[in-house]
Amino acid sequence: MKTKLIFISSLLATVFSLSFAKPSPEALQSLECERENPTFQEGESLKYSVYYNWTAVWIKAGVATFDIESAEVDGQPAYHFIGKGRTSYSYDWVYKVRDTYESYVDPMTMKPLVFKRDIQEGGYKQRNKYSFDHDSSQGLVEYRYVKDKLKQENQPMDISQCTQDVISAIYNMRCVDHTLMEEGETVPIEMVLDGKLYDIHLRFIGLDTLKTDLGTFRCAKFSPLLLEGDYFSGGEEMIIWATDDENRLPIMIESPIVVGSVKAYLTDYKGLRHQLSAKIK
Repeated sequence: MKTKLIFISSLLATVFSLSFAKPSPEALQSLECERENPTFQEGESLKYSVYYNWTAVWIKAGVATFDIESAEVDGQPAYHFIGKGRTSYSYDWVYKVRDTYESYVDPMTMKPLVFKRDIQEGGYKQRNKYSFDHDSSQGLVEYRYVKDKLKQENQPMDISQCTQDVISAIYNMRCVDHTLMEEGETVPIEMVLDGKLYDIHLRFIGLDTLKTDLGTFRCAKFSPLLLEGDYFSGGEEMIIWATDDENRLPIMIESPIVVGSVKAYLTDYKGLRHQLSAKIK
């Protein structure tokens, strides 16, 4: 089920989960894991339309939204990132998806404090809550329900100073300044999903111009390393176009899947921190 997230979520971009050789634990610990956020702000809201292609016919399969709110975690100010994905009502008879992912993140370090997931995918349901203590490199799976049955509770797990959840990773990668990167250069990230740690990365491909229904944009292109699963074969075949400006706003995501291919287009946005200067016309 981990790939459904990347189907709806990373089709978001931001998406931005991130083959080269797997970095060693020592290399991961030496990374600068704390990031400043010059990119987004509370009140930002993004909406995407997700399309599925099979036998040369594009079908609108669903929508995904990403919102940023303010919150507190144990009295500590936090960003509250909310990612939601659902299939179109006309597509529900094929495979109904109603997914919500939430991440509470320290705005000073961009490290996650709490991660929640509540998903319904076909007949499959799962709810999770993770808490993170990066200072002690400990995480806690507070609960994990599968099909409304408690499968796991108060289960500790080892994490690193750099561990992200799947939603915090998206926003973390938006804070990376691609203008300081060479073509082909990668940014590694360690991500926890379903109680396991994954070393993934985001590769900077280069610059491009992209025409969409919202206008024409100067873009930076990226390729994330995907996890192999039910939908994706794994590897770096997904392409993400993000605005070549201070917003680093994901405009389009395109990827082949096991059967067919998918695209996600940004259809609406509000609350951006900066003027959308990458828009040409």
